[in-house]
Amino acid sequence: MKTYYNDAKETFDIEIKTLEKVRDALDESFDQFVDDVLQMTGRLIFIAIGKSGIIAEKISASFSSIGVPSFFIDAGNAFHGDLGRVSADDVVVFVSNSGETEEVLQTYFALQEIFGKDLKTIALTGASDSTLAKNTQEALIVDVAAEADVTKLAPTNSTTATLVVGDALLIAVQKEKQFTKKDFALYHPGGSIGKLLLQTVKNVMHTKVPYVDLETPLNDVIYRISDFGIGMTLVKDQDKVVGIVTDGDIRKKMLHVTKVKESTAADYMTEGFISIDVNKRNRAAWRKMAAHNISNLVVTEKGEVVGVITINDVVDE
Repeated sequence: MKTYYNDAKETFDIEIKTLEKVRDALDESFDQFVDDVLQMTGRLIFIAIGKSGIIAEKISASFSSIGVPSFFIDAGNAFHGDLGRVSADDVVVFVSNSGETEEVLQTYFALQEIFGKDLKTIALTGASDSTLAKNTQEALIVDVAAEADVTKLAPTNSTTATLVVGDALLIAVQKEKQFTKKDFALYHPGGSIGKLLLQTVKNVMHTKVPYVDLETPLNDVIYRISDFGIGMTLVKDQDKVVGIVTDGDIRKKMLHVTKVKESTAADYMTEGFISIDVNKRNRAAWRKMAAHNISNLVVTEKGEVVGVITINDVVDE
């Protein structure tokens, strides 16, 4: 079988060397870009097209994720009403490796007609002598000698370098803003980080809790656990909860039970249970499960069982 991974390694080497050169060439123009973002009162807008557009859209989305108002405009659509999305207090970044992309230049000059020098404009380009770099108020140069592919034409080195510079800008702004995990969660309430840091156990717990008695036969215990789909059931002695049986308990203890067919919940039960208050954050639940090497907790409110929370409820797979 023909192998290709050596070609892949060579591509890695080429792009790593390119990134090192771009890193070493960074200067005060990078600092100015960061200051512009920190001081702006409007939005951070990226304008590009093609492969550069894909990279620009990702950089913009990353800035949005840390609370910097940002969006992307495709230069090809800019003349069909999108220019109206730009305001004088925005910072507009034009991304073009050559600095001569027609649609990007047309968009730049159109915005100049509308706003003149009132609009802060920055070129993110690989060519310092390009039309774009010479006309924008500032230019951050990402100079790439050649692309990594065999034709030296396909956007490879240039897009990688632009993306990494975008990441570096983002992180510089993050550090200056002292952006924390809690801040990140505020802008990602639906993600695993937001779920951990912002939501409480009450938001995600299972309120339908399975119960069996001490004398419940093993088959019925297994059916009970399967029916509720949370990997466990609580065990009652009369009206008092005295323990818990998990699917893992059954697998571990079955080998040591002499008469499996006659066994009951009592043979597999772990006495007592580990619980968490209904108003605790999901992060606290996750930490407790990790500390005890378990995958679920019983949820209580004023000492009463009100639900069950599992590891999958607090951490997205």
